[in-house]
Amino acid sequence: MTGDQDRYDEVGLAWLRTAAEDFSRVETLHLVEAVLVDLRERPASGSFDEVAARHFWDEYCWAQQEGPFDDDIGWDDVQLGSLSGAFDDLVRAVIQGEVERLPKHALVFLTAQAITEDASGEEPDDDGGVWVDGIVALVLDRLKDRAGSRNLDLIGPHRGDVIGYEIEGSGMVWAALSDRDENTEIITNHTDVFINPAADLTEVADEMVAAFMVVLAENEEGGVLSQFLERFDSQVRSLILENDVLPSLEDARASVLKRLD
Repeated sequence: MTGDQDRYDEVGLAWLRTAAEDFSRVETLHLVEAVLVDLRERPASGSFDEVAARHFWDEYCWAQQEGPFDDDIGWDDVQLGSLSGAFDDLVRAVIQGEVERLPKHALVFLTAQAITEDASGEEPDDDGGVWVDGIVALVLDRLKDRAGSRNLDLIGPHRGDVIGYEIEGSGMVWAALSDRDENTEIITNHTDVFINPAADLTEVADEMVAAFMVVLAENEEGGVLSQFLERFDSQVRSLILENDVLPSLEDARASVLKRLD
């Protein structure tokens, strides 16, 4: 029975190892998502003047892709270290806060995963099989991967030139203005509205309706439709605005934000 018992033990250990790895993979993803929620809720610091960062996560991603920014920051005799270092310190603190909320069994499994992936040669502290620093480093690596893979052109200094290629609209007005390349010009002048989910789209919509009314008037000059439009101008504009342009712009912004995030 010894041979059979050994085989059963090996199979059981293999199952346990697989279960631990699966748990750690899912738990790491949960930690990353929790940290992202926190970083997206933090306001941008304004560290990059030409970047339309909406929150700290945008800034951190920009620093990862365009940095490192190693110049010392501070004032008078107070030095705070490099900007990239300060960003990483804040993110590590957020990660550690999330890690410290986890139950002991989760920390043990994540420690095993951290040891497996760690290339530094460091040994975990003897804390009941828990290596918090290693887990933090594991999650930070995942976050840096996410930060480095984002397309940040829509918040960069040339976002006005980029948005025309990124945005997709729909509806009667969008199609009519696209044929004349007028919608791109209007959108380009309001780029920051489309990367801010809380921004008011009314001004953009009004400009698109006005441009569309010009198209209608040009095509029907002197005709019955032209007279109709002249008489009921405000009602027609309102109808087009509410039923075609605004829904189209809201969908277009949702598409832009999805690509950005």
